Amino acid sequence: MFTWSHFFLGLFFVAVGTVLLKYNYSLVGYTGRQDWIERYAGYGSTYLIYQVFAIILTLAGLLLATGLGTPVLDWVLSPLRGVFQSFHK
Repeated sequence: MFTWSHFFLGLFFVAVGTVLLKYNYSLVGYTGRQDWIERYAGYGSTYLIYQVFAIILTLAGLLLATGLGTPVLDWVLSPLRGVFQSFHK
């Protein structure tokens, strides 16, 4: 469902995700490498994790701004509907 508040919040998420993606190197330089990420995912993976987070944030913002968040999540999670159908009454 489209609302103006979701639209502006989605635009904010898109802007933050874009800035995080553009200034990824500066962000890692400011916050430092995350040792717990690099211990499990390998050397230099802090950059990758920040980039993946920025892309997910940008896509979520686009879905929220256009009002397609609920239909897309319903479609993505539809295979799990049969597993959890017994809990819904």
